[in-house]
Amino acid sequence: MLPPAPPGIVPYITGWSEEKLLKCPIIRRPMVPGIAYADESPYDRDSFGVLWVRYALRQRRRRGTPRLQAAEIHPYRQRRAMLNMMCQVCSRMPPDPDAPHLFLLRDSGGPIQEGELTTSPPVCVPCAGISIQRCCALGGGRFVAAWVKHVPAWGVVGPLHHPLTLQPVPGCHMEHVKYGSQWASWVRAARTMVQLRGVTPADLDREFAALGRDRLEEEFARVAELTTVV
Repeated sequence: MLPPAPPGIVPYITGWSEEKLLKCPIIRRPMVPGIAYADESPYDRDSFGVLWVRYALRQRRRRGTPRLQAAEIHPYRQRRAMLNMMCQVCSRMPPDPDAPHLFLLRDSGGPIQEGELTTSPPVCVPCAGISIQRCCALGGGRFVAAWVKHVPAWGVVGPLHHPLTLQPVPGCHMEHVKYGSQWASWVRAARTMVQLRGVTPADLDREFAALGRDRLEEEFARVAELTTVV
């Protein structure tokens, strides 16, 4: 039922060689505890007031080559996908924002659990079909899927800075920091982390069958046109 996935697809949230981390001096935040940038703008913090790493953001033709390794995720695009529940592969917005969202995660020994935390944005059904064929981390059936009704923001993942020295804390490069916690003022976020609530296991074979092979082929072509590296 599932047609072959097109080659060369680069997911929306992928990092690229010319979109690198920008080195910005860290200062102590005025008036309140925490870290800040000397030339900080409103775009440097999320709606919870957490400071974010700065990464270059370029037009597609100037991004260089894609970094398809699991760790190479562009912070801004991951954050945007989570905020708007966009498909992490093709960036499509959900047709109904109030409908359940499909999450596809690597199998860690069981189904997706109620209240589970993740930094992996949702996918649309066609892109789930592409991902289980093309993503090395999900290949060979090493994946779990679920429909999720509510996806509240839980916190961020990123490097911590010491409150006294303002220097990065050794060994704390990608820490999970909950919004409102004591460390939320001392982290530079690189990922949005959400909590999955209202979880129902998804039968992907049933979802693919419901679309049908012809529709899947059309969707695969659409995704390929949007995301394939030329």
